[in-house]
Amino acid sequence: MRFHILHSPLGTLLAYHLRRTLPSKHAVSLLCSHRDVVQKQITRNSAVRLEHSGVIMSVPNIDFEFHDHGQCSSSEGSSGTSTVVGTGATAAEDQEHKPIESLIVTVPPSATQSTLDSLIHRLSPQSTIVLMQTGLGVYEQLITNLFPNPTRRPHFILGSPRHYAWLKRPDHVVHNLIGSIDFSIVPDPRGRDFEAILRSSDISSLSRGLRLTDIANKDNDAQFAEYASLRNTVAVLSRLDALNVSWLPMGEGEIVFRRDLVVRAVTDALAVMLGMPNGELLSTESSRKLAGTLIREISGAFRRQWYTELRSHFRESDGRLPPLPLFPKGLGGKALMGDLVRHLLVTQKYNAPMLSNIQIGAPTQLRYGLWYLLGIGRTYGCSMPTTTALCRTISARESIGPPVCKSLKETI
Repeated sequence: MRFHILHSPLGTLLAYHLRRTLPSKHAVSLLCSHRDVVQKQITRNSAVRLEHSGVIMSVPNIDFEFHDHGQCSSSEGSSGTSTVVGTGATAAEDQEHKPIESLIVTVPPSATQSTLDSLIHRLSPQSTIVLMQTGLGVYEQLITNLFPNPTRRPHFILGSPRHYAWLKRPDHVVHNLIGSIDFSIVPDPRGRDFEAILRSSDISSLSRGLRLTDIANKDNDAQFAEYASLRNTVAVLSRLDALNVSWLPMGEGEIVFRRDLVVRAVTDALAVMLGMPNGELLSTESSRKLAGTLIREISGAFRRQWYTELRSHFRESDGRLPPLPLFPKGLGGKALMGDLVRHLLVTQKYNAPMLSNIQIGAPTQLRYGLWYLLGIGRTYGCSMPTTTALCRTISARESIGPPVCKSLKETI
């Protein structure tokens, strides 16, 4: 089986650890869109290097494959082009015509749809797509615009990475902050229960843990081929111990993903407003109050959504409501503020990604962060004035562009 990872700092980090973990019979390819830049800096026999705390390690046998990001096959009928460079290049040069079995997406949320559109001719219902990103709403966008037919849709995994890395060269990644990764499998639209063991009455609750055989069982599964790539992807992700990876049930994963999104969205908002590194964002009483107000508004929206959806789901035939499950403590204001403080402490030396993007004129991921959270509040009738004001302010700063932003910062 061949695992494809979109080229980025996180993607290169994952490729390195996948190659170290997988047996040699499995292949690993980094999919790159910047052909001219990357191809000049790698050689046919180059290895991918990982640097951490000044120590450099390398692993061979990772292919670099190039695709034309600008050519969208679903809308233009183009198949794109692809070239493989690496130790396995000779055997892999026909990959451009083969289906992608497993694709790990590590590009920013705003670039995901166009990237997958350029690869859609290689994706099938037997493929697995891993959205390894910070941000929500991408999956919903993809199934609406690219994969509207559930029976023809690839399998999806949602992941939340907390590692910091950057590229010295296309084949040299610096892992400057070790974190963790949580992931969950999106429920199967074709009806297979990937978490069947959690509902089994034959196994005690203390012994229940997610298992690969609920995804696919080679011994007695007539549809094994349909789910093989999903099973293999989950298996290898679960073995990436060096990256502290955990496979969570979707119910737990949804809470974890939302907690991570709140932390990143609030961090980004404070950083853009204050122009400071993470460690200084809560250094004043005013900034702490601003963060607290944002979190209360967001938590209130989560709470309204939680009980509205529960009432709709559990309402009995006679119109009465049974006792509802309690709102998750992890989405409460106290827990979210604790998450924010811990994140800022761990990342105190770094600038928030959105601040860096605005400073260089790159697109922000506001739509998949604070705007997404504001959208939940609007859907369920919550007043979120502070969140609304910050979304508009950040949008204005983004539209101004980096030169003006720099002069504003110098005059404050």
